[in-house]
Amino acid sequence: MYQDLPHANVLSTNHLYSLIESKLLLLTEMQGLSIAQSDLVAKQDMSALMTLLSRKQDLMGRLLHIQSQLVPFQPQDPEQRVWADPARRKTCQNRIARCDQLLQQMIIMETRSLDTMHLLREIGAAQLQQKTNASTLQHAYQAGELDKSIIDNAFCVEG
Repeated sequence: MYQDLPHANVLSTNHLYSLIESKLLLLTEMQGLSIAQSDLVAKQDMSALMTLLSRKQDLMGRLLHIQSQLVPFQPQDPEQRVWADPARRKTCQNRIARCDQLLQQMIIMETRSLDTMHLLREIGAAQLQQKTNASTLQHAYQAGELDKSIIDNAFCVEG
């Protein structure tokens, strides 16, 4: 059955296989960068994080290009595709499944990184407010203008 296949269909599935292989390699590299990104966020190393995000943006551009090349395959019925080798078809299916897994894992990692960034921003804002309150209190004390309302405002903790 696989020996008398139309040449164009085999080329089409070979191209699909190649695109999926490229997509998997890119997603694997992006996953590694997502892991590194989480570490950099935790360390608050914004300089290195910006470099990493730039690299990640390049990979996203390449991934979008591959995705656009996969568009013609989307309306096709996968069961109607002609493969020169059934093992190659199965390998392609497995790689597609792995791509989906990697995407889901990266979405989770990205969400966690964003949540961590938001938390760090909130902590930083709170610390800045505490320093501002302490500075206001110190200036009032030095100027001899210290009264109860300034102390109450300076040490007010919102619940």
